[in-house]
Amino acid sequence: MPSLSPTLRSQFSLTLTSLGMVLAASTVGLLLFLIPWGLLADRIGERWVMTMGLLLGATALLGAAVSTSVASLMISMVLAGAACASVNAASGRAVILWFPRNERGFAMGARQTAIPLGAAVASLALPAAAHAWGLRGAFITAAAGCTAGALVVWAFIRDPDLLGSEENPAQTPESGTNGRRAVIQLCVVSFLLILPQLTIVGFLVVYLVDGHAMSAAAAAGLLAVVQLGGGAARLGLGAWSDRRGSRIGPLQYVATVTSALFVIAVVGELVGGAVAVIALVLAGFASISWNGLAFTAIGELAPPNRIGLLLGIQNTAVAAGMTVTPPLMGIVVDATSWSFAFGVVATVAALAALILSRLTAAGNGSRVTNTKHVRKSRFRTPVTD
Repeated sequence: MPSLSPTLRSQFSLTLTSLGMVLAASTVGLLLFLIPWGLLADRIGERWVMTMGLLLGATALLGAAVSTSVASLMISMVLAGAACASVNAASGRAVILWFPRNERGFAMGARQTAIPLGAAVASLALPAAAHAWGLRGAFITAAAGCTAGALVVWAFIRDPDLLGSEENPAQTPESGTNGRRAVIQLCVVSFLLILPQLTIVGFLVVYLVDGHAMSAAAAAGLLAVVQLGGGAARLGLGAWSDRRGSRIGPLQYVATVTSALFVIAVVGELVGGAVAVIALVLAGFASISWNGLAFTAIGELAPPNRIGLLLGIQNTAVAAGMTVTPPLMGIVVDATSWSFAFGVVATVAALAALILSRLTAAGNGSRVTNTKHVRKSRFRTPVTD
């Protein structure tokens, strides 16, 4: 959707604030349905949940294609977000159950890399489709992508064959009171860190077009580069967390670097030139890279029959941040300036780093990911740390 921002603003005469509301519409659906989809995945498995969700998402996007008003477009996007929320918890649940702890970070990084990779493809394909066939053609293209995804899921995804509950490893102390506290803190961090990510993904194109006179095509191409770089960083961070045996330490590092880069963007915006653009591109790499670490940490704290639920809760925190960030940043930029908005983002990322530092100091830095899950077809005995 962000790559279509110039087309949306032109066709519907949107202000930045109105554009932010349109971009946030699909995340409203995510926010409402992530937990129900997670519960359903715990009951019937990933294959059915993702197949149904993607087909429903394609239907909603076809509704967006024929929308003639902002209201009908937003309703369609809410429904599309609600349907595609099925993939978030279900695919993450599969990774947690299929892989041992010392491979899970990289595996989840690969899963998470698919998200910016898909966004990068969309950043190039959707504006091209809109140029060739109009905004309707762009939404039909997105619907076709969801349909293809549903076919792939149905053909290749198989629900993991879990060990019986009597054979599951016992819950560690971190999965009790300390584990619940860690989950809450990680959900707060997830809410905070989505703000810098959505600021880059949602507004980089608009910032480059309005503030640096860059063409919409060139700006969308740079956004695609940012998405790809962030995806590569997810893989690297996942592998690093596997080697360290910790998700929290690398996550704290990412939050700190993100905050510092947005501070540089503030300075660059004040002095002019390309400094702010370079800093924002690098901040995009960092701010997109964190998701897999938080997602894996929370999934590893969950018992097997509640993985979908807890991942749904974490995703709900992320979706809440995705919902408020576009309109909030639109309001801040309209009322103040880009430099002030970048300062707000830097402060939020610094707060996330502070929470993570306290989580590490409390002794969870290397032990927050202790809960163990296994797949019968791969392991004869439970995986131990």
